[in-house]
Amino acid sequence: MKIRLSIFIILNFIFILLWVVYLFTIQIFDPFNFKDTIEIRQNPSKKIIVPERGNIYDRNFELLVSSIKYYQIDIDKNAILKHCERNPDKKVSEIYSSIVSVISNYTDISKKKIQQKLNKVNGYTSVLISDNITESQLTKIRSDFKEKKIPGLVINFKKYRRSYPKNKFAASLLGMVRSNEEENNYDTRNNFYRLYGVCGIESTFEKELSGKFGWQETIYDANNKRIPFLFLKEKEAQNGNSLILTLDSNIQEILEENLENGLEIFKANKAIGIIMEPFSGEIIAMAGIGKEDINKSAAILRAMPDLATSFMFEPGSTLKPVTALLALERKIYSSKDKIDCRNYIVEDRTIKDSHEYNFLSFKDIIAYSSNVGISKIVEEIGSEVLYERLIAMGCGQKTGSNLAGEASGIFRKLKEWQGYSLHSISFGQEISVTALQLANMYCTFANNGNVMQPYLIKEIRDQKDNIIRKFEPKILRTISDKNSLDTLKVFLKNVVDYGTGIVTKINYLEIAGKTGTAEKIIKGETTYSKDKYTSVFVGFFPVDIPRYVIVIVFDEPDYDFHYASSSTVPIFRNIVKKIISRPESDIIVDTKQGKTEYIQMPDIIGKTKQQVCEILRKKNILYNLILKDQDGLVVNQYPQPKVTFDKNKKVIVILDKEYDQTEVEVLDHVMPDLQGLTVRKALFEAVKKNIKLIISGNGIIVSQSIPPGEKIKFGEICRIKAKL
Repeated sequence: MKIRLSIFIILNFIFILLWVVYLFTIQIFDPFNFKDTIEIRQNPSKKIIVPERGNIYDRNFELLVSSIKYYQIDIDKNAILKHCERNPDKKVSEIYSSIVSVISNYTDISKKKIQQKLNKVNGYTSVLISDNITESQLTKIRSDFKEKKIPGLVINFKKYRRSYPKNKFAASLLGMVRSNEEENNYDTRNNFYRLYGVCGIESTFEKELSGKFGWQETIYDANNKRIPFLFLKEKEAQNGNSLILTLDSNIQEILEENLENGLEIFKANKAIGIIMEPFSGEIIAMAGIGKEDINKSAAILRAMPDLATSFMFEPGSTLKPVTALLALERKIYSSKDKIDCRNYIVEDRTIKDSHEYNFLSFKDIIAYSSNVGISKIVEEIGSEVLYERLIAMGCGQKTGSNLAGEASGIFRKLKEWQGYSLHSISFGQEISVTALQLANMYCTFANNGNVMQPYLIKEIRDQKDNIIRKFEPKILRTISDKNSLDTLKVFLKNVVDYGTGIVTKINYLEIAGKTGTAEKIIKGETTYSKDKYTSVFVGFFPVDIPRYVIVIVFDEPDYDFHYASSSTVPIFRNIVKKIISRPESDIIVDTKQGKTEYIQMPDIIGKTKQQVCEILRKKNILYNLILKDQDGLVVNQYPQPKVTFDKNKKVIVILDKEYDQTEVEVLDHVMPDLQGLTVRKALFEAVKKNIKLIISGNGIIVSQSIPPGEKIKFGEICRIKAKL
């Protein structure tokens, strides 16, 4: 008995000793790396929260670019096995079948493929099902898993992708993004997912669009489930801001369609176009396409440079108005002064025109685009003055638009000018510009001499739609004077009315512009090619108060179309007609209103026929007499006394037996109901009551700012909206 007790005590001692040694070893030497596990469980790790990139909209809040969030879903087989252990009535195969059914219902992944993934890996591991699950798909999958009590679903954010609803629309202008996962040196252990712009607007406004990363402290239990401790900290991700562009999608589509048609018809290498608002500097549309780009995918086009800001070309005769304006300012020539435009020999160089002229007036030198004439004018101005003016108008400098990839053009310093430079530059040689620079120069001609800073962003808004920043027109400098610029506008209008741009002429709209047909330098040489040209037309309309400046450029069109009058001019005209025919366009209505001359109706109530005729003839008022009695007096008149009306309209005068004040229609100072009327009829009604209308759109009036029947003041302004 004593021996057994002794053995028992010895064995217990040995066991306790071994157990102490074992615990001591684990505690001190940590042979199984439990310390790392404890630290992981007890010390929170940081989970990075990726912000959503901001959207891009056009000026009418039409969505151009957005982000789609993608998730990765895994199936935790360990969780499924444990679920089956706790619920003996459940079988692994049944749960797998449910998983396959749910996921295949809401994704394009086949049942067979999901089943293969679940069966491929045995043991207590997670299986990757897909890393391309959208948020809407995930919501449905998660809902079904919860409803059917299916265990094992593991969800993780995977990536963002940019979505372009209009596909190729403004592709090179909008640009593209790239994720750091696409980089060769990307390390999943040390890097977190990031999306960034590489070209176009996506790159230019990367800081505004990208947002700021957030983080979340996390602690997981042994089953890899997050423990929601209260002391855990987090910082919300700040999503990127959205951009509201100055771009008008409708006009952009008109521009792109016409450039693509012109590229095909004229067999050109490149077609480029820009449409701007001259008084604000807003870019309304901007596009460029090469003949090799027609069949390229939208993704490839988005990675290409924007030709409107990067492609440089000699402007040719479109630069002549700069010299003409300087001559007008200095009163060197008047518009009717005659200048000898026969071939002009300067040293050993002969300057000549594409058509032979004898003497041309100053205004016709611009209308017919005479190289000889402008060369003689520029000699009176001098190199220094011309150089300073071109610098002031932005030649050789970026416009300030801040668009990625914008070129500054080529314009040599004055000390580098050679013997031929003064004449050459006056008609657009020895200098290169971008389409954006040229458009901005003509904005200066159109807006009374203000050099604007072109801009493409109207507003920046945060994720709650609050305006973070609003962009306003910015005048960089002012050149010239209004009188000289008004005369230049007439010169440029003559180009369209009877000169080299006559194909542009539209009877019901006044357009000003200038053609340019520039020979191209032969690559590697200093001489100009005789069969390669750049065709340019730049113009603005309406002439009195210009709404748009448009530049159209075709690089190396087929020789049959190398003159601007044969290629860029008809495309310009098509674009203008499309713009003014849009339902929301009010250009024609405004133009007609602007030309209307108003006169005040005199009071002729109670006058005789002879007196009425004398009064109205003196005021040059057209009239129609309604004689109910040849010897009667005026009993009513239309319009009423002191009402202003279009002087080209006939007034109506009613004469009857005797004047009766009670028969006179009293002018009521209340707002008429214009809804349902045409714009023309609404204008007629407004004139009767001396109401000034500001019209938006055309067609039938659908709304008015002053309700019908409301009292109005003489000459009150009412805004009306019309739709077709």
